[in-house]
Amino acid sequence: MGEVKVPVEKAEKGLTWRTMLAFLFVVFIIQPAMIYNWLVSGLWGLPLTSWAVILLWVGLTRMLGNPLNSKEIFLIRITESLGLMYTGYYFAYLLRQQYFANSEIARMFHLQEKVPPFFSPIGESALRSMMNRTFFDSAWALPILVQVILPVVLTAFANYTLGLLAFRLYVEEEKLEFPFASWDAQTMNAFGQRDRDKIRMIVLAIIAGIIYSAATGGLTQVMGIPLVPRYPIDLTHIVETMAPGASFVFTTDMIPYIIGFILPIKFTAAQLIANLALYTFGSAYVTMNDMWPDESKWQPGQGYLWLYQRSRLYFWNSLIVGWAIAVAVIPLLVRYKTVLKAFSRVRTGLSSGESAREKLFTSKYLLIIYLCTAALAIILSKLLVPGFPLWILLIFTLGISFVMTLLQTHSAGITLGFDLNQTYLREAMIYFSGYRGLDIWFIPPGMVLFLGGSGIAQQLKMASILKVDLKEYTKTYFLLVVLGLLGSFLFVSLFWKLNPIPGYAYPYTISAWPVEAMNFWRWQEWLWKGFLFREQWMLTGFSISTVLYLISDFVLHVPSIPVAMITGMLMVPPDALAQFLGSVGSAMIGRFAGKEFWDKNKGFFFIGITLGSGMVDTILRMIALLSRATWLMPY
Repeated sequence: MGEVKVPVEKAEKGLTWRTMLAFLFVVFIIQPAMIYNWLVSGLWGLPLTSWAVILLWVGLTRMLGNPLNSKEIFLIRITESLGLMYTGYYFAYLLRQQYFANSEIARMFHLQEKVPPFFSPIGESALRSMMNRTFFDSAWALPILVQVILPVVLTAFANYTLGLLAFRLYVEEEKLEFPFASWDAQTMNAFGQRDRDKIRMIVLAIIAGIIYSAATGGLTQVMGIPLVPRYPIDLTHIVETMAPGASFVFTTDMIPYIIGFILPIKFTAAQLIANLALYTFGSAYVTMNDMWPDESKWQPGQGYLWLYQRSRLYFWNSLIVGWAIAVAVIPLLVRYKTVLKAFSRVRTGLSSGESAREKLFTSKYLLIIYLCTAALAIILSKLLVPGFPLWILLIFTLGISFVMTLLQTHSAGITLGFDLNQTYLREAMIYFSGYRGLDIWFIPPGMVLFLGGSGIAQQLKMASILKVDLKEYTKTYFLLVVLGLLGSFLFVSLFWKLNPIPGYAYPYTISAWPVEAMNFWRWQEWLWKGFLFREQWMLTGFSISTVLYLISDFVLHVPSIPVAMITGMLMVPPDALAQFLGSVGSAMIGRFAGKEFWDKNKGFFFIGITLGSGMVDTILRMIALLSRATWLMPY
């Protein structure tokens, strides 16, 4: 008898012609709306992008009798962070830089001649560029190369390798929860597996989000008055009568409370404690001891937002930087065996399903790629700015990029995470170098710091839940980077051809760019006043964070507490309070509805509410964009 062959089930693919069509839809339909939205209103992104495409594609493919699978949904989902938010605005930023370099303030203070040719066309070249309104001009060759092509290539490779290493440490070794990424993946899986019970829960939550956003934003836009409040209630004017400089605020927006549903109480409590310590008690201490600089004195009635922004700028940023360095480095030293174990395991590949011959994904090659990318970035930076110290580039481009990627990934593993760009790391590099030349300010941040690896690690967490092949993810990653950049070039060129930028057709460019230009040039002088980076405050933050980490690790056995605290320090006060109350409310709902049921569905409720709210917010924003566009018509 012949050998019986057992049929092997064909593995599902994610990168298919259907996902490719979705990518093109995003690039050619959604991306121009996002760019136009930024040029008109200055708002970055849209409330709902990739999920809108997912829901549309799920409906269309289901009607055709062949619904999307979970892997296809995942690859469409990551278009938002890879193809649009990452590279979608680059060419619009080039036009803003051209305005900065040729603005009235640059000419007034004789700064224009200090602008290097790799930043923007200058003088007659700029006039010719603005007259012809095209990037196909020899004056744009060097700026496009240095400000767009090189940063995109360098950050794409560096963030990819750092993200893979962070994934190995915090997902596979530390096994952190990653609340947002996990629930996002489970939602994709529910649609991909067509789980009726889960989809029913998600749809109900989406409907609730639609109703809520329509009642808050929709009625407000139609009626002209906020019928259902959705804004912060600032009680600072009451609190400061008892403690000058203190602030207290809560929000009536439901979304930050819903976010708390998926976060553990111990971490939202740590966020709130850190937030109150800085912006309530800390700001009061600063005010009562008359520590505010003369250029920015506290006055009663300025509100929580002024206190939050100014105290961050003059005091807490220094403390946060010191805290971040400690909480990023100390765990690597204390738990060095875990780190070595995690990275050594990468030698066998990133998942058990991959063959050992895939050497590109081993730790050895990942580190080689990262070191080569960072070395190339350092060499290019030295060629462009020869006088900038090499040692500071080595510390920041090689070291700080690595440890801060791990810190951000750790934060995303226990909370929603944070963006370290808020801490002015590039400015810290310039300040501590002591280099006073202006040319270093024109080097794009993506050539000296790589801080996007955390997002890659979170996507890999989702991919691991959905069993997406790493090679397929890698192909999609680089494909979307290229498509996003191509879309940026096409549509910024189109909008520029239609009307001058800056110009009346794009209100944000004529109302906000002059202010941004003034701030751009002012920063280069203000940095050296020393308010942003106070060594004593940084040392205080480093010391407190080190002690708290050692206590939380060896006594409380919860080493992530200081990481949650730095997340709280970077949050606006109403969100920190709302997330804590939301996590407390989630625990109470679990007792009432049943802990097992709630633990299995609370994330779907969170995702659904935010999806429904985002749908309405997107529609309202599109209506606003259309209304602004119609006044340009000649009739």
